[in-house]
Amino acid sequence: MSNTDNSKTTSTTTENKLDDLVSQLRQTINKSDWLIHNTSAKWEQENPDLAKQWREAIKINQPNDSTEQ
Repeated sequence: MSNTDNSKTTSTTTENKLDDLVSQLRQTINKSDWLIHNTSAKWEQENPDLAKQWREAIKINQPNDSTEQ
């Protein structure tokens, strides 16, 4: 096996492990009620200054033809 083949195998193995980890995280989130209790509205209520800064940053970076608010 050449060095290049070994590098590709290591890269593929790492990608597979990351895919598995993301899949496991997604399943855990979907099975839990964390998202029910931790909403964006709750975050804004708990972090009003940061939420204001975040909204201002979005307005600054938003294209003129955008329909999003």
